[in-house]
Amino acid sequence: MRKVLKEWGWYKVLAKGNGFKVKLLYLKPFGKTSLQRHKHRSEIWIFLDSQEVKIAERHQWHQLDNPSNKGLRLIEVQIGICQERDIERQRK
Repeated sequence: MRKVLKEWGWYKVLAKGNGFKVKLLYLKPFGKTSLQRHKHRSEIWIFLDSQEVKIAERHQWHQLDNPSNKGLRLIEVQIGICQERDIERQRK
């Protein structure tokens, strides 16, 4: 499991296979991901500290945001075609 550093925190791929990928994500305090959507996959987020679950369906714009001064841990489950080229980011 290699940690991939991002501006908003980091992630590790925990498992992947045909049609799915599972990641552990950490959003640093006040961190947020880009506003994005996917044509070929949905994402399910399981927030580890609150046990809350959110779903981003295919074609739905979504963004992870941590408004807290504490780090945020979650599991992301991708279902569908799980490739980075499927990310469409909203331009500012």
